[in-house]
Amino acid sequence: MRNALIVAFLASVAAAQGSDLPLGELVHDGPPTPEQISMYLPVTGALDFAATASVRFKGGEAKDWTPAHPLHRIRVANAASAQPEAFAGVITGLTPGASYNVEVTVKLGADTATKTLNAATRALPPAAGEPTVKLAADATVAQIKAALNAAKPGDVIQFANGTYAVDGLQIKQSGTPEKPIVIRGESRDGVVLKDPTGAIFQILEASDFIIENLTLEGAKTDSGTKAGSHGISFWTAPSPQKRVTIRNVTMNGVDMGVVASKQTEQLVIYDNTLNGNNVWEADFIHTNKTWNDDGIRIPGLGNVAFNNTLYGFGDSLAMAAHITNIGVHFYRNDIRMTGDDAYEGDYGTRNITFYDNRVHNSMTLISFDPVYGGPAFAFRNIAINTGRSPYKLNNKNTGFFLYNNTVVRTNGWGSGKGWGWNQSNNGPLVAWGYRNNILIYRGEGNMMAMESGGQDPVDFTHNAWFPDKSIWWTGSGGSFKTMAEAREKLKAVTPVFGATGKRHEGGVITESDPFAEDIELGENNLKQVVKFYVPKLSDGSAPRGKGIAVPGITDGFSGDAPDMGAIITGRPLPEWGDRSVSGKQ
Repeated sequence: MRNALIVAFLASVAAAQGSDLPLGELVHDGPPTPEQISMYLPVTGALDFAATASVRFKGGEAKDWTPAHPLHRIRVANAASAQPEAFAGVITGLTPGASYNVEVTVKLGADTATKTLNAATRALPPAAGEPTVKLAADATVAQIKAALNAAKPGDVIQFANGTYAVDGLQIKQSGTPEKPIVIRGESRDGVVLKDPTGAIFQILEASDFIIENLTLEGAKTDSGTKAGSHGISFWTAPSPQKRVTIRNVTMNGVDMGVVASKQTEQLVIYDNTLNGNNVWEADFIHTNKTWNDDGIRIPGLGNVAFNNTLYGFGDSLAMAAHITNIGVHFYRNDIRMTGDDAYEGDYGTRNITFYDNRVHNSMTLISFDPVYGGPAFAFRNIAINTGRSPYKLNNKNTGFFLYNNTVVRTNGWGSGKGWGWNQSNNGPLVAWGYRNNILIYRGEGNMMAMESGGQDPVDFTHNAWFPDKSIWWTGSGGSFKTMAEAREKLKAVTPVFGATGKRHEGGVITESDPFAEDIELGENNLKQVVKFYVPKLSDGSAPRGKGIAVPGITDGFSGDAPDMGAIITGRPLPEWGDRSVSGKQ
């Protein structure tokens, strides 16, 4: 009898742990990154999409668990590129070089499975030691190339203060993870490497090195779509370049900043100031002249770009096509002018993030054209003065989630003319989310046209809008004169993570300027905004405290509910842009 009871107990435990749920092992998805944990949980058999995967984590010796955003079930049938059946997701806001325990609980009806993971974030490379190789201010190009070609693990190659006319500098030698090669200047402003043609540094098949504390100067004149002047360019090496750090670098007068076209791994790009050659004029931003001028393009696995300041590029932050892009993160960057997309998230495979960035004067805030299954997260971003529609969600597309973004715009051009947000029917949108966002349109015309079909499942709730004019869901429900009419008459769909499939549930009509500090725009997008705003909501404004709590996104909010938009009462403000430059805004 006793043995029978034990067997029955063990069977009940096995059932409670979900022995019948077809799941593989929970793993870290790709190489570690400094402030994120990317998770991947394979689905090994038939599993209904009603299954949910909640996430919680705790670090070090912490006793209490913190909830994180649930894992996303990849919709394989809706992805524009073949993907495996799996759950995936990201925890953000972590400490570099720290260990965390992660627990994922998958539930489907009465069946439950719990998967655990111990993962560590990546520590940032330490400060360089004393120089082992010194280049004098009168060093010739031949001497510089000889020093680079002779570099060995642990070397610190330092340029003395001075201006160097260089040509064709290449990095061919690799360090090791424990002993990277460091290429640095005696002082950031005092060392200037000038090359008006091509790339100032070209990285060949080399890994484990750091470029820091110097200034790179390019052509200082725009070359149109040729994009001939590059700051740092990665050669299309047969093997990926790995563990490359670029920090405390200024780039002036380049068409492209830091750019790779093939797979790279664990690039860390932070505390840099990059100034391109484009200007905020119709001849640039209303044409294709800026389209090839990428600021930071880092395709591959486990790459990050954070706390950079960028001005004068086309796509300021990007990945690349025909690459597996997993665990690529862009955060706390300050983009002050960009002639195309502030963030081109096109071709993201899964576990991609764009968060806590501040953008002024862009043609588009975010492009997902498309995401290959996802998830891709864009949250707590600020966009002031977008010339076209703020979001471009083209192609057969699934798995992207837009949370707590603030957009303020006026009369625009192209897709931004006559609508606050115009999404043309460029392919079905399935399993995506738009929650807690603010979209203020002070131009002429209507509010939103969502022409794409699909739209099931979708989370589309708790957003703020101005003005209360026509809202179209022509591909999935009809056209309506007001938000309230759209909410009343739209057919309910299946939610992804939310509690309701009623589109526009919890939505509010906001004031044209609900912020503590007035945001001033011109008659149209061609008037460049030169003041840099922090759009904190004023007390009593319509979006204040009207959001919905989203784990991992609104954590730390004060009051009964979080604010809509990027600045959430109770959460500390991000520090945007290059932190190593004194006197910045």
